[in-house]
Amino acid sequence: MRKGKGFILVAASTSKERRSVSQALRKLDPDIPITEVNSAAALRDALAERPVDVLFLSEEFSNGDGLDVIEQLGQASRGIFTILMADYFSPESLARASKAGLYDCIQTPLSEDDLKRILKRREMQSNRLSALVVDSQPAARHIIFKLMSESRFDLMTSEAATGLLAISLCRSIPYHILLVDADTKDWNGPEMVKFIQKRQAHCRIILMSSKEKEMLADQYEAVGLSGFLKKPFYAKDLDRLLHSILGIPVSNLLKRNFFEEQRPLAQEEDEDPAIASDPDQPANQQEADREVFWL
Repeated sequence: MRKGKGFILVAASTSKERRSVSQALRKLDPDIPITEVNSAAALRDALAERPVDVLFLSEEFSNGDGLDVIEQLGQASRGIFTILMADYFSPESLARASKAGLYDCIQTPLSEDDLKRILKRREMQSNRLSALVVDSQPAARHIIFKLMSESRFDLMTSEAATGLLAISLCRSIPYHILLVDADTKDWNGPEMVKFIQKRQAHCRIILMSSKEKEMLADQYEAVGLSGFLKKPFYAKDLDRLLHSILGIPVSNLLKRNFFEEQRPLAQEEDEDPAIASDPDQPANQQEADREVFWL
């Protein structure tokens, strides 16, 4: 995955849209590097010419569909936080955006809160996180590795099949995140959590189990775990929890009810003359202005 900090790329068909996004970003950070493009060809060239961290892309772009453009870009957009922008999103658009691996969908006009959390996430991307998966089942470790490879965080992951091996690794390797199955061989529950917390104060320990959280709550109550994942879980579940424990608001695509929570579609207003005469708009446009299976 590409490392920050590179450019922020704003891809929208009209100069008014591009200017609006760029101005809103520079209001939060006057020195932020921004490049604007108005066509699919220009977007592809920009991605080839310079490192890009974040791509703000209009859903209606380059005389077509922004999601189609993303599909056409293929590997050229891999590792870039792509943010789809629209007045309002249909369930189909949200499903396609999620399937295409986009990071977020945000409504226009852009809110300051949306931009702040996206910039905070961009800031975090320059930090690679080390993670240890502790689970006695090889198949389970394989699945968790796959889920972590799909995470939008840059994770350097290693594994341990026993609690004793996990303790040995924690003596010499600093970890940011530890995911441990409660039934791992030689895992002595809260005592081992205390041992790791004493030696690695910044390590966030996440408990995994096929049991309900309530069945383990009393046992681990005193040690202050950072989170719990009930098996089977999926990439979105892991990413929601990682956002939470790292203090980063989740993207709209990670929210379960974003479609229902959207701002209502604003009533149409009289066409802005600046849009009608936009030189970037073609003449015929100026009038209208991944899945994981647990074994």
